[in-house]
Amino acid sequence: MNKFLIGIIFLVIPFMSFGHNPLSARYYLEATPSGNVLTVNLSQSGINHLMTQKFSEAYFENIDEKAWKELIVSYIKENFNLNVDGIEIALTKGGIRLGSHQTDLKFVLPPFSQAPKHFFIEIPAFKENGKHQTIFAYNINGKADKVILSEQNNFKANINLTGEITKIVNTANSRWLIIIIGAIILLALIKVFKTIF
Repeated sequence: MNKFLIGIIFLVIPFMSFGHNPLSARYYLEATPSGNVLTVNLSQSGINHLMTQKFSEAYFENIDEKAWKELIVSYIKENFNLNVDGIEIALTKGGIRLGSHQTDLKFVLPPFSQAPKHFFIEIPAFKENGKHQTIFAYNINGKADKVILSEQNNFKANINLTGEITKIVNTANSRWLIIIIGAIILLALIKVFKTIF
C-alpha cells in the first residue's frame, strides 16, 4: 500500500508544478460594442523575482499592500504599448487582485474603432526575468487569436485583423546573423586571394 501511495505522489507532483509558470504572463484583450477590457494574469513568483532584481530587500520590509499594488500596476503600465490603427491606447482605469500564486489586473480601455484593422503590440514586461514569454490573446468583435511575445520577436508583434500575424524579428539576432555571414564571406575571399596570388 505504501509503494502505491508513493507512486501516486510521484505521478501527481510533476503535473502540479505546471500550474503557474513564473516565466510567462497572459494578456487578454476583449473588445465589444459595449466596451474594451484588458485582463492581465501574472505569476506571483515572476513578479517577486522581478521586483527583487529592481529593488533591495530592505525596500520591501516596510512596504504596505497598497504601495505594493501601485508598484505592480505602474510597472505594467510602463511596459505596455498598444496601438490600434495608428492610435495609441493607454492603460488608465483598472484594478488589481493579489494572489498567493497569481496576480490579476483588469483595465477598462478607451473606445476604439468598431472595426479595427491593425494592432501593434509591445509588452516587454518581465523580460528582465530571462526566457520570459507573454501570451497576448484577443477577441475583437468575434475575431479571436493569440500571439506569443518573447525575446525572439523583441516582445513585439503587428497583428492584422484579417487573420495574419506578422511578428517583428529580433533585430539584435539579425545583426549577429549578418555579421557572421559577412565574416564567412570575408574569410572565403581572403582564402581565394591567397591561392591566386
